[in-house]
Amino acid sequence: MQTGKYTGTWAGIRIWGRLLGHELPSDQSRKTQGSSLGGRLRFAGLDQEQCELLRRNRMTLEPLARGGLRDLMLRFQSLPDCSPSFESEHQLDRLHDLQTAHWGVLTDARFDALYAERVKVLSDSETRMGLDPRWNVASHAVVLEHLLVGLIQQGMPRSIFPGSRKRVNELADLVKAVVRLVMTDTEIAVSLRFNEQRINHQKELARLRSEEQARTVTILEGTLRAIADGNLSARVADDDLPEAYGELVKLFNFALDRIEDAVAAVSRNADEAHALSNDFIQEGKALSGNASRQTERLQDAVSIIENILSAFRHGAEKMDTAEKAVSSAKLSAQESGQAVGEAINAMSDIEKSAEQIGKIIGTIDEIAFQTNLLALNAGIEAARAGDSGRGFAVVAQEVRALAQRSADAAREIKTLVSETKTQVDSGVKTVNRTQNAIEGVVRQVSDVSGMITDMTTMTGDNVDHLKSAASEINALGSEASASAQRTTNVAAKADDLHTVILELGRTVREFHISHQNYHQAAPVAAPKTQPEPVVSSPRYFQEQIQQFRRQGVN
Repeated sequence: MQTGKYTGTWAGIRIWGRLLGHELPSDQSRKTQGSSLGGRLRFAGLDQEQCELLRRNRMTLEPLARGGLRDLMLRFQSLPDCSPSFESEHQLDRLHDLQTAHWGVLTDARFDALYAERVKVLSDSETRMGLDPRWNVASHAVVLEHLLVGLIQQGMPRSIFPGSRKRVNELADLVKAVVRLVMTDTEIAVSLRFNEQRINHQKELARLRSEEQARTVTILEGTLRAIADGNLSARVADDDLPEAYGELVKLFNFALDRIEDAVAAVSRNADEAHALSNDFIQEGKALSGNASRQTERLQDAVSIIENILSAFRHGAEKMDTAEKAVSSAKLSAQESGQAVGEAINAMSDIEKSAEQIGKIIGTIDEIAFQTNLLALNAGIEAARAGDSGRGFAVVAQEVRALAQRSADAAREIKTLVSETKTQVDSGVKTVNRTQNAIEGVVRQVSDVSGMITDMTTMTGDNVDHLKSAASEINALGSEASASAQRTTNVAAKADDLHTVILELGRTVREFHISHQNYHQAAPVAAPKTQPEPVVSSPRYFQEQIQQFRRQGVN
């Protein structure tokens, strides 16, 4: 039964001692010496003959015992004093099964290993259920009542007299009353005696625990004070504490060994970290300088690319102007080609007109020839006519002269037309050559225009690429600036880390450990600020020890 709650280190030591499988001296004192089973049987006068008697009547006793157990379970369920002791119907059924098995072994009257096992199982189960021991006595009273009354009722001879049945019932009621009287008194006496022994046992346990706790706190106090002063080489001797704390002492000393090794390793690592942090700071400063120089170079590259971009833009503008001029020249050449074509068409028309004029002149020449013939015929006829035909002769002569002049004029016109046709043919050929030349010019101008257009497009693409490159370099410059800033921040953090490492080394060296060579490292620069101690002050440990001691006394 728990008499109080222990907190702090003593509670942890007590729990660790139990977990390690060791009995504390206080636990060992709980085991009391009792009478043997044989002695109890002899005191009760239950010899072998009576055990045989019980076994011969087992078939009579078992039904009576089962009836008593049914009555017992009903009372457990109905009476408010005992029903709260059971959490569920299943628990009550479990108790009924255990009691039935126990009484089955008990009526066999063989006090062997099976009996001891059943008694132990029943006792442990009642303990786990939280059933008070007085209910065990009351349980035996109910079953005993049923056994006695049943034996009386079965053992009394049947009589034909009406009063005999009444006397049997009165005797059974009397036996019930006597059993209830005696067992109730027994239950009260056992409960009082049990409570007295329990109280005395609890006082003894409290005294032993206080003594063990005071002794343990006293032994641990010196070690804890040494540790509070920074001496990690202090240890608790195995033979100082009770045997139950042997494993706990080993764990405690092992933990101190691990702490001491850890502090020594921290001391070594602090020295190495000090050197590494110095290198880290120098590297950080170098990286910061390189990043700054790279940023400046990127900015110069950006300026150069911007100048190139400006030149490309100016060239692109000129190429655009040239493209427009070439396009205009191309249009002019195309218009000239069209004009030449029109001239060729006009000359072709002139040539056709000359041919028509030639045909007309041929017709006029024929008319003149016919007119000349007619005039000649008219002169001949006039001559034949004599004087009457002189007028006709004069007219014929004039007509002949006109015909001759018409023929001459027609020949001259024909000559002029022939020369004109020849010149027109030559002009047509010249114009054709001019047209071919103009068409070649147009093709060349078109090719030049195409090349200029391609160059303009390429220049525009190059300008776009240069813009993208300038943007990328600007972004790289920004990132380089940010990297330089971060590198500067890292260098500053490294400086802070160096200061923290110095403070850590100084704090670690405040501890005393077995391997003193750990403390022989080269002196380091003093930190900028005074570090806070890693361990608590000795006053803190003293207060804890006094608290543990007060808990042990209480």
